[in-house]
Amino acid sequence: MTPDVSGESPYGPGLHRLAVVVACAVLPLVVVGASVTSKDAGMAYPDGFHSSGYVISNPPGWWDKDDTRWEHGHRVLGKIVGLLAISLAIWCWPRGGVVRRLGVINLTAICVQGVFGALRVDEISTTLAMVHGVFGQLCFCLACSVVLVTGRTWREGRGSVSGAGSVLLQRLCLVGAVCVLLQLVAGAAQRHFASQTTLIIHILGAMPVTFLVGWIAMWVMGQQSGPRLFVLLGRVLAVLMAIQLLLGGAAFLVTVMGASKSALLLWAVPTAHVVVGALLLVSMVMLTMCAYHLLRPAKRVTSQDATMSISTI
Repeated sequence: MTPDVSGESPYGPGLHRLAVVVACAVLPLVVVGASVTSKDAGMAYPDGFHSSGYVISNPPGWWDKDDTRWEHGHRVLGKIVGLLAISLAIWCWPRGGVVRRLGVINLTAICVQGVFGALRVDEISTTLAMVHGVFGQLCFCLACSVVLVTGRTWREGRGSVSGAGSVLLQRLCLVGAVCVLLQLVAGAAQRHFASQTTLIIHILGAMPVTFLVGWIAMWVMGQQSGPRLFVLLGRVLAVLMAIQLLLGGAAFLVTVMGASKSALLLWAVPTAHVVVGALLLVSMVMLTMCAYHLLRPAKRVTSQDATMSISTI
């Protein structure tokens, strides 16, 4: 198939389904990665690029202990996602345009993420552990972006929504995505370093992020025309923001205040908070992409246009 000269790829259901599979495979990787941090199992195997010297096969007894089970399982999932990303990049390549670029960037990011994970272990670095966690969420965003650009709505919906506030909404979405990312970075710093400063920054940052994301979600849900995907993302954003606030409060009580000594809660609540945060970032990124792709500013009526209109009467 030859690339589209317009830079837009024709809709291909097979490619789109593979992109969905890759994105769905990255999500469990985020869940398990967050669980590794919650369980403090990141150093279960001290060799980053192997597991006790095993590269292809599983190390003996890895399933017997909780920390080795989570850490090695995380590495196995990473290898599976890497193979899927290679297949996706190969399939994206002939399409050209933004599909090719995102397919290659997605594969590159996943490879870099694997290197970060290995170096985190080899260097015994908490900072690299934090970078590894945040970058994993960016990889999830890239995988979901490939799903978006290979979908039918992306191909058929360019400039399908018009409004006087389109430019403002586009900029708000972009700022919102950056703010959510910064909030996730603050949360990752709190999880890995557990300092009073990072905790205060994370709590204070939640207030403007909640206001901004809520404003964007309400605005998007008010759109009466255009693709259903755009409005659906607004609804998903609102629901995720509400859930994230509840989980944030629960995580504060469980991990900071010590309200529970249950091992299950100490694992489940912070992990869920991280995962919903990743889904919130993905929704915000996809909404931003849709805002710039689907929205078109309302046509401005200049004095020349008005003169020409009067002359035709």
